[in-house]
Amino acid sequence: MQGDFFLTQWAFLGMRWLFEHVTGESIALTVVISTLFIRLITVIGDIKSRKSSMKMQAIQPQMEKIQKKYQNDPQRLNLETQKLMKANGVSMFGGCLPMLLTMPLFFIFIAAFRQWGYEMMVKLIVTLNENQEAGIEMFSRWKFLWINNMWMPDNGFKPVISSAAEFLNSQTGIQNLIYFSENPAALNLFENLGFFVKNADGSYAIAQLTEELVAKYDAIVAPCVEVYKGYNNGWFILPVVSAASTWLSMWLSQKSMQQGQDPEKAKANPAAGSMQVMNWMMPIMSFVFCLTSNAAFALYWTVSNIATLATTFLINKSFASKKNAQGVEESK
Repeated sequence: MQGDFFLTQWAFLGMRWLFEHVTGESIALTVVISTLFIRLITVIGDIKSRKSSMKMQAIQPQMEKIQKKYQNDPQRLNLETQKLMKANGVSMFGGCLPMLLTMPLFFIFIAAFRQWGYEMMVKLIVTLNENQEAGIEMFSRWKFLWINNMWMPDNGFKPVISSAAEFLNSQTGIQNLIYFSENPAALNLFENLGFFVKNADGSYAIAQLTEELVAKYDAIVAPCVEVYKGYNNGWFILPVVSAASTWLSMWLSQKSMQQGQDPEKAKANPAAGSMQVMNWMMPIMSFVFCLTSNAAFALYWTVSNIATLATTFLINKSFASKKNAQGVEESK
C-alpha cells in the first residue's frame, strides 16, 4: 500500500509539473506526453516477454518429451522442466510481465488522475472566489473536443461540473491535498467558506454537508455551469474506444504469444482459460472505470492502449523478421 501511494504521488506530481512548465497547461498534451513516456519504459518489458515466449516455443518439443517420460512422477517432471527452462534461459513468468505491469499502472493512474482532478477543482473555486472572470477562463480551458470538462467523466449523463456532494463527500480526503500544504491561503479560504472545519489537533476535516453549504458551493460554481447550460459532459466516446482498444491490445498480445504453436495445444494450455477470462474482464473494467473516472484518465488509458497496439505490432514484426532470417540461415 505504501509503495502504491508513493507511485501515485510520483505520477501525479510528474504530470502536474509537465502541465505547469512544459505543455502550457494543456491537459490533453500533458496526458499524451505522460502516456508515451510510460510506454517507453514498459516496452522493455514487452520485448522481454516476446523473447521469453519465443524461447518457450523453441523448447516445446523437449517439454513434451519430458512430460511423457515423467508423467507418473510429478516431482521429477517439475525438476526436469525447471532444468530445461534454466538451461535455455526461459522464465516461467516472462510472458506474464506486461499483465503484471498493466494492472498496477491502471489503478495507480486512476488514483493520480482523481487526485489531480480534485486539486484542479479546488484551484477553480479559489480562482472564482478571487476573480470570477479568471475562473471562467480557467474552466473554459478544460474543454477538449466533445468533452466540456476533462475533470469530469466522458459520460452523457454527467453534468459539466461536480455537485457539492460529489466534491465534498469524496473518499480521497481533499483536505489533505498537496495543494493545500503549498497554498495555506487556500486552506484558510475553504475553512472560511465552511467547507472545512478545524479539529482540536490542528488538522482539518470536511464539514458536514448541509443545504446552506450546498447553496454556497452552487453559487460559487454557477458562472461555470452557465457556460454549458443545458449540456451534459460527454458522449461516451472515450469509454467505448478504451474498451475496444483494450480488447484488441490483449487479443493481439495473446495471438503473438501463441504464434507458431499448435492451435489445439494452445487451447489445452491451462493458462489459456485464464487468458480468455482476462480478455473480456479487462475491456469491461476499462469501460466502467473510464465511464466513472474523469475524462483525463480515460484519455490516458485510451492513448496507452493505442500506443500498446502500435508497439506490439512493431515488436511482432521485428521478431517475425528475425525468425525468418534465422530460418533462411538454417536452410543454407
